[in-house]
Amino acid sequence: MFDLGRTFLAAVERSPQALAIADGERRLSYAGWYREICRVANGLAALGLRRGDRLAVILQNRLDMASLHWACQFAGIVVTPLNWRIKAEEIDYCVCDAEASAIVFDRVAGAAVATAAAAQSVPRIAIGDGEGGSCRFEDWPAAGEALAPGAGPEDLSLLLYTSGTTGRPKGVPRRHRTERAAALAHVAQNLYRRGERTLGVMPLYHTMGVRSLLAMALVDGAFICLPRFDAAAALGLIARERVTNLYLVPVSYTHL
Repeated sequence: MFDLGRTFLAAVERSPQALAIADGERRLSYAGWYREICRVANGLAALGLRRGDRLAVILQNRLDMASLHWACQFAGIVVTPLNWRIKAEEIDYCVCDAEASAIVFDRVAGAAVATAAAAQSVPRIAIGDGEGGSCRFEDWPAAGEALAPGAGPEDLSLLLYTSGTTGRPKGVPRRHRTERAAALAHVAQNLYRRGERTLGVMPLYHTMGVRSLLAMALVDGAFICLPRFDAAAALGLIARERVTNLYLVPVSYTHL
């Protein structure tokens, strides 16, 4: 169970009816989310993406972003999340450097994707009110049979681009076993209990966001989506969704 697909399936088996994710009015149990993840994985397969391919994702935190992350874990596709504030020339660089086979985006990154030359040579999957896609995420049909995990512990889980060094951003590859071990350490260090609820606002193109997402599956918890940090919105979600833990950068705490 050292790959992430089987890790998620274990949560489905333990707590199928527990709340897994909430995004505004959209709420899914683990069983319901698994069906959505299967739909997404089948949609990616229909586009020709296979195990080992890289998928560039330019989205704020939303249910679809989290579903894509997990779908890639099942399919063995290497999710490559990029900062949604990205510029066209940065998309050109990252898509070419990662050798991405497709791009997923919404309205926030629509203009940058439309003017990025490299984006025009791969399938562009538009979500929500995003325009300029070669196909639409919502048009993918419901999944038929359940999806079995297609990746192993040594497969790459994701490719994170970091500008922590001089020069252009560098893609940092992370394997399934490494990501799972880091999530387990996160659970242990924070003394998480079964059924925790976390505010999913740290971006999923950053290790903090990914850690929050994976950790909730390990404890059958809920990931409460917030696209970008806003103190009033965060406080409202914390109260309404009965959030039990926060994993934020220090400056966010000072605004609460």
